[in-house]
Amino acid sequence: MLTGSKILVVEDNYLLAQVICDFVAECGFEPIGPASGLDTGLVYAREASLEGAILDINLDGRFCFPICHVLVQRGIPFCFLTGYSHLSMIPQQFRGAPLVSKPFEPDEMRNVIEAMLSGQLTGPLLRAKPAGGRARAGS
Repeated sequence: MLTGSKILVVEDNYLLAQVICDFVAECGFEPIGPASGLDTGLVYAREASLEGAILDINLDGRFCFPICHVLVQRGIPFCFLTGYSHLSMIPQQFRGAPLVSKPFEPDEMRNVIEAMLSGQLTGPLLRAKPAGGRARAGS
């Protein structure tokens, strides 16, 4: 059902980005990217056909939140992958997004991706309707 879903990977650490992309592919999904910075991530978020996204919060000193805004407008669920322990910098409207800590546990990441794609996660995000007209629940 979810096999082949396109997952955007936004991560500024090249080696970790490759690990995430390989993991996404091993789970049966299609990794898009990786995008190594905010500007590239925004291009993918605006233009790529996507079913979900994995976002590093800090991209070379710039936060990923503009990407989050685009994804919410498009109705695309996302999760954060971060090494931060203090998450007060996350804007209130994005605090419902799933959060996976670095280094990630494979089972946890797989479960978050599957729940994100299947609409099992709920939160304040993604109340906008995607291009197809169907609203997605979850974030």
